[in-house]
Amino acid sequence: MGLAQPALVDMGWLAWIGLVPVLIALAGQPVHRLLWIALPCGILWSLGAHAWYPALFGWAGGTLLIVAVGFFYATLLQAGMALAVRLPPSFHIVGLPLAWTALEFVRTVMPVAGDWWFEGLAKTQWRFPAALQIVTLTGWPGLSFMIVLVNAALAAILVAAWRKRIAWSAVIGLGSVALVLAWGWRVIMPSPAETVRIGVIVDLANQREPAQPAVLERDVALTRMLAAQQPQLVVWPENELATVDDPALRLAIGQLAHELNAYIVADMVWPTPAGRYDTAVLFGPDGAEVGRQAKINVTGEEQAQGFSAGQRRFPVYPTPLGTIGLGVCYDRHTPDITRQLARAGARIVAMPADDDFAANPWFPRTHAADTVMRAVENRVAFAVSNTSGIALVVDPYGRITAESGVNQIASLIGETFVSHERTLYTLAGDWFGWLVAGVAGILMLARRPRAS
Repeated sequence: MGLAQPALVDMGWLAWIGLVPVLIALAGQPVHRLLWIALPCGILWSLGAHAWYPALFGWAGGTLLIVAVGFFYATLLQAGMALAVRLPPSFHIVGLPLAWTALEFVRTVMPVAGDWWFEGLAKTQWRFPAALQIVTLTGWPGLSFMIVLVNAALAAILVAAWRKRIAWSAVIGLGSVALVLAWGWRVIMPSPAETVRIGVIVDLANQREPAQPAVLERDVALTRMLAAQQPQLVVWPENELATVDDPALRLAIGQLAHELNAYIVADMVWPTPAGRYDTAVLFGPDGAEVGRQAKINVTGEEQAQGFSAGQRRFPVYPTPLGTIGLGVCYDRHTPDITRQLARAGARIVAMPADDDFAANPWFPRTHAADTVMRAVENRVAFAVSNTSGIALVVDPYGRITAESGVNQIASLIGETFVSHERTLYTLAGDWFGWLVAGVAGILMLARRPRAS
């Protein structure tokens, strides 16, 4: 399971079978032993998923958190097995998927924990578009449910085969997932002839030095490298280059946009009486500002630097390319922000980003997986440029059309397109996550019937 996570090895297919050995080991064990049998699995899994924690919290704090999350994973396995035995035999197979998905979802919507503890099981599939399509209906909790269901079904089938039986409910569960994956494969449409060419860059800017002129020069140079490919939209990284009213910066970006006949999204500082905002600013091909969006999901470190969270307003900007919505970096982590942009009409979402945790090589893929998930959930094209990390262009079905190396200077073009589909997830939000959480909670609290 650790190898399946994006952080270290990114072998997502392992997520579909990685729990099978531990589930076989847990089968038939008394409840009080489940946690300790599952704990080694949980800690190794957590190490694979959260290898970047020491870069953020220090070696002592990061290691402690990795172990703590390992306990959480083991507790999820224990809760799932405990719930399974409370259900009628024909429904044992859904006990673990229900408990797992419910607790994973509740954890992500909790204050504080949701800001830094966001490695969901669904992210392992960020390179598997057929599996991703379920999130247009359920959001990421539906994909997590499917992955755990497959693991539980395979384990049940193997245990039953050892006992020379057939686990029909597990067979039905596997068949249901196979149908969903087949549906996902069928709904993915080929790219239309009319596409949008989006340029993204990684500039490896050092945020700890006052080097804005040098950073601006580098971003301009990286953008000009794309000129021969005629980009229609270029996204720059999260560099807080200068204030939004800086005349030299506005002139430089405006002239470049006019030169390329392209839209450019730059990250700037917006000082207001209500607060100081990290802001994505959209410039048009005529060099004029089209619109701006203040970063909503700010980190504690950014607050310490004097930045405030932007208001929860979601303006979008109609252009000949399609309606564009803006955000900054961690805004792609929170599902609700992209969903609100899509509800407002955005069909292309552009976000400058900064994944520079001391040049850590493991965090960027975890954050890149968020980009893909948000694109598919809402059927929007998504573009991200980075100071460090990965630059991406993603189409509305989750196909990555441009991807830089991790922490490498890059300047590349990705072609995507505009989809006018409105997904159930865009309209209804986290209905599936709350439904599963409610059902699992009721079942866990319900009195277990006495054996006759």
